[in-house]
Amino acid sequence: MRKQARLSVAVALVFCSLSQSANSVPVNSTYINNSGNEIRGQLGQYAQPTIYINQNACGEPSPSAVACGPRIISVGTGFLQSQENQHGNYVAKMVLAHEWGHSIQFTHNINNLAPYNELQADCTGGSFIRYAQNNLGYASFLAGAVSSARAAADYGEHGTPAQRDYYTRWGYANGVLNCFNNLPRA
Repeated sequence: MRKQARLSVAVALVFCSLSQSANSVPVNSTYINNSGNEIRGQLGQYAQPTIYINQNACGEPSPSAVACGPRIISVGTGFLQSQENQHGNYVAKMVLAHEWGHSIQFTHNINNLAPYNELQADCTGGSFIRYAQNNLGYASFLAGAVSSARAAADYGEHGTPAQRDYYTRWGYANGVLNCFNNLPRA
């Protein structure tokens, strides 16, 4: 009987996993533009970038996600979809908020030593997750965002997995103003 119960649980978990990926929202221009408007609701007072979709607007070799000035964020739908597929729904929103954090840095001439520019942008992304939960009615996507941030760590300019985890969570807990005024050095 126990063996049959374990088999039933395993089958249910497989079906749940398959249904989650089948129900994931496609990351397309509409999704990205809507996400940009949501982020603008929280971060627009600090920077007003334009989001360029699948255009390599920053001269990057393939569309990913990058901010290259106070007014330009360049993203690829394929890259953002892969982030959601690998790390969970709404992670693309955190990636966009992270790049918005870089636009804030460009706008206000903030230039931290590596890896703190990236970690400050992670903090900004974390603060957006809390905003999305509290103001837009999203379920928390903090765990997926932390997973994405950790995966992008490089132990150099982008920091370690532990640092990326810490600063994303710190932004979630402390808000965007603290990302720019009281960012700890850990």
